[in-house]
Amino acid sequence: MDGPLVLPDPKVKGAGLYAGIGDYVKVQPKRYAPKTLRETAEGRYWRAYKAPALINAVSQVTSLHFAETYPYQLAVTSSARVTVYNSQSRKQHRMFARFKDIAYSGVLRSDARAMVVGGQAGVVQLFDMNSRSILRKFEMHTRAVRSVKFSPQSYATIASASDDTTVRIWDVAAGECVRRHDGHTDYARSVAGHPTAQTTWASGSYDHTVRLWDNRDGSTSATMTLDHGAPVEDVAWLPSGSLLVSVGGQDACVWDVLGGGRLLRRLRCHQKTIMSCHVAADGGPPPVLEHGSFAARAGAGGRATAPRLLTGSLDGHVKVHELDDFSVTHSAKYPGPVLAVALSPDANALAVGTANKLLSIRRRTKPRSHALGGGGGDPGFHKVGPSGRRKAPRRLDAGSWQYFIRGMNAKAAEGDFKVQRLRSVRLQAHDRALKRFRFTEALDASLAGGRPEVIAAVIDEIAAHGALSKALAGRDAAALQPVLRYVMKHIGNPRHTRQLVHVAGMVLDIYGGSVGASREVDAALRLIRERVAVTLRLHDSLAALAGVASPLLTVGQLAAYRAQ
Repeated sequence: MDGPLVLPDPKVKGAGLYAGIGDYVKVQPKRYAPKTLRETAEGRYWRAYKAPALINAVSQVTSLHFAETYPYQLAVTSSARVTVYNSQSRKQHRMFARFKDIAYSGVLRSDARAMVVGGQAGVVQLFDMNSRSILRKFEMHTRAVRSVKFSPQSYATIASASDDTTVRIWDVAAGECVRRHDGHTDYARSVAGHPTAQTTWASGSYDHTVRLWDNRDGSTSATMTLDHGAPVEDVAWLPSGSLLVSVGGQDACVWDVLGGGRLLRRLRCHQKTIMSCHVAADGGPPPVLEHGSFAARAGAGGRATAPRLLTGSLDGHVKVHELDDFSVTHSAKYPGPVLAVALSPDANALAVGTANKLLSIRRRTKPRSHALGGGGGDPGFHKVGPSGRRKAPRRLDAGSWQYFIRGMNAKAAEGDFKVQRLRSVRLQAHDRALKRFRFTEALDASLAGGRPEVIAAVIDEIAAHGALSKALAGRDAAALQPVLRYVMKHIGNPRHTRQLVHVAGMVLDIYGGSVGASREVDAALRLIRERVAVTLRLHDSLAALAGVASPLLTVGQLAAYRAQ
């Protein structure tokens, strides 16, 4: 017999490589139960925003806004200036400081050729981005203008929300106010234009309401009033235009506007006031498009990524919400109260402004192409060239990976014969040694590989043959070092503790009389003893903590049960 006798499970078809009584079956690496805390694809995606550029602003950063066109310039409003940064290099591009008082809500036009800014003095100013000259100045507000926005459909329409409780619609070409909306009874702090309906606007106010305005009729009253339940700090439309998000207090509310203003979901995920929200129409990992999902309803089937809602709060956290079940999928802590958050249209730059004068701009380590720009990795996709013409699909040749997998998904027709190719079994070094019953050599080969799951499987296989003491015996100081290093590194890991305690005991039984003969071996044994002592102290601390937390958890469960 030329190898260990391993009988297959008769209940499992094709288990292992068993083909006969004398055939050798490779040692399979040990498999462990997954850890309780496992990083998800969502977490990996958002952790790819690294290398933050922390910029000291002159005062608290109150507003952030990305342009819609490359290179996606970022307008940052702080104190009496608006600074424009290049989101690619994160370097300053322009600075606007022609304000007599505090500036609010610097917003770039979608083509990045103009910028509109509100201010403490109640003036709305339109700037040219190249010359930095003032193109228009609107002065009908009597108090501070906290929020200004361009219409998503027209360069010639601007909306502003002011502390004088009014929302005004401005015609840039005429240079005058074309509509004044009254109805709020407290400061109007935010305004947002509908993504598809040019005449529809939403505004949030400190009177705890969100109001929808329609410019088509002659009435200046709100067409719909939504009770948020707390002072509203910001509002944003979802890409489809059927849902509206309002934030304020500790809540983020999602409203079904087409359903008559029904409250779809109230999210309470922050400990302090939520100051900003941003809907990233193209952010997050690729979605799983199931029937009836939000991505399918919103028409995002062609996107490379799924929409996400970002919220920033005074508790210093920025949280990412998935828009199917509105659950929190990622959270990031910043060194100060968060006042503004924004994600670039290409989803390669994440900007956060805080109340302690810090601006954080994080970029992805591996920039990805814009999902709406087309292309991806599909050679059959009709890409759009610089001239605007569609390029012909690439011919399938050996220059693309699809060429080498062509035909693999083809199904056999009736009457076809499938010819199976017999592949030679490649054995690793530890398998070759085990096949020849060279247990010491097998253990050394697995230790040289460095994979804990393989080493554990080899040790179990050797122990099953009753040869573990033989594999550990007869070693000099140099040959014993890899065994001791492996024990020292993994003896505190619960997955390997039981096995390695047995191995360590056998090492001490075999070499206990030789302690003091080798300085390196003595040092390794001391490190193992220290690692075991640290692990025991940790277990004692966790046991004491469990005793303290158990009554608190019991009280919390009783309170939750009574509340139901």
